Amino acid sequence: MPDIFEYINFRNYLADYYRFRKEKEPGFTHSFVCFRLGQEKSKGYFNNVIKGRTNVTATFINRFIELLDLKGNQANYFRAMVNYNQTVIPAEKEFYFEQIVRLNNTPFRIVDKNTYQFYKEWYHGAIRALLDVIDFENDIQAVTSRLYPAITLKQARESIALLKQLGLIKKNGNGFWKPTDKVITTGEFIRDELIRQYQMKCCSLAQSVIADDTKQTHRNITMTISVSDTAYDRIIDRILGVKSEIRSIVHKDDQPATKVCHLNMNIFPMSK
Repeated sequence: MPDIFEYINFRNYLADYYRFRKEKEPGFTHSFVCFRLGQEKSKGYFNNVIKGRTNVTATFINRFIELLDLKGNQANYFRAMVNYNQTVIPAEKEFYFEQIVRLNNTPFRIVDKNTYQFYKEWYHGAIRALLDVIDFENDIQAVTSRLYPAITLKQARESIALLKQLGLIKKNGNGFWKPTDKVITTGEFIRDELIRQYQMKCCSLAQSVIADDTKQTHRNITMTISVSDTAYDRIIDRILGVKSEIRSIVHKDDQPATKVCHLNMNIFPMSK
């Protein structure tokens, strides 16, 4: 039987659950599932859900829970997965993802608590980079005074404690906390979800910077274009190339770092 806590996408779970039950019980067909869900007149409903063509309403979430015989945390986890997968509102997506992380207390834990905390807030990465610019020993205010947008002393203190715990910073020979070369690793099937959450935070951050009427320098380039599929693929390749070039510039930079910068590059189709 598929373990629900190994999934982050409820549609994949339903597909695997169906295959398992069908092998054991030949009568467990799509028609039977639709009958159990009260969709006798719409025998394609279950397949449409699995394929992502139909969303599951609150009423049908409860019917699925009954069909799947989910109890306690399993039922709550399934409900959180459905809501997480279906919502397009960033605040709701974050809320349901937190529920997924909290409810997953099995040996198949989808992500370490500290790793999740790192990706939860944009300023953890910013502070880590800032410590490469300033000499920090224990003056928290020296961190908050240099960071933009501003964060509280409490947030900065907790962030530095997290970076220490994750081994992302360590003291150098002069007693200052500096970034290490260590990177965070996560389970393969959760990495994209964590990054997606982090990217939403970064896009929200970019919005606040654009809206801010201060003298903080920033450069934003916005274009709406019409292109062929071939040209679109070439643009993607070019963006990835630029990303590699930027990494190379940073790696080869032999001058002391003087600032922390955040770079967003987004391209997405606006037509179907």
